[in-house]
Amino acid sequence: MPKQGQFAKSSRLKQLNQFKVKQHSQQNVIDDEQFVDYVVLRFNLTSKKRLEKNIQESNQRFLIEILDACQEQNLDLTATIPELLQKLNSRVPWQFYRQIIAGWEVLQQFIRRELPGVPLKKQILVSGTLTKEDLTKMVAEELATKATAMTFLNHPVSKRIQEVTKSRLLQAVYQENKINWQQIATLFKPFPLTIDPQLDQGTKEWLMALEKE
Repeated sequence: MPKQGQFAKSSRLKQLNQFKVKQHSQQNVIDDEQFVDYVVLRFNLTSKKRLEKNIQESNQRFLIEILDACQEQNLDLTATIPELLQKLNSRVPWQFYRQIIAGWEVLQQFIRRELPGVPLKKQILVSGTLTKEDLTKMVAEELATKATAMTFLNHPVSKRIQEVTKSRLLQAVYQENKINWQQIATLFKPFPLTIDPQLDQGTKEWLMALEKE
């Protein structure tokens, strides 16, 4: 499994996307090591006609991060998603968030429907529900936090000034349960993403392509 926030290697995703899922009967239990691959394959098959290719890939990578975050084979979406957004914030461009919001209803429906039925020795329990509006608000707050940190990166200020700045930025980019992506693009234009040099070439290219969308 990839480290959280590092994403699966693009070569692995390509292999998964080209692979055909074998039908499993009730008697055919899969190993824990096969869990992520099995679920991602299922998502690829069920979502490719419902999501545009670029949106599907971002949500597929986000799904892998969610699966890797499962604790004791249980998944609480309301606890896991905010933590993941925070961990990923410094590793992805803002366009990634726009894509996972676009695919969230499809992805969450898949998780809630499919995970409990994965033929493991111990069933995975999924709890918590996040609406698209819930996720949008979380993303807006994370982007406001990131923009504030970048603004004062070389100019240390008090926590109070940081909080006031974040509040003002949030009000500017998030209104009526929607993110103003044009404002976000303008806000982050001076701060291009620093891509981890340890990532595989395919993932680097994916991140660079994301920044251009």
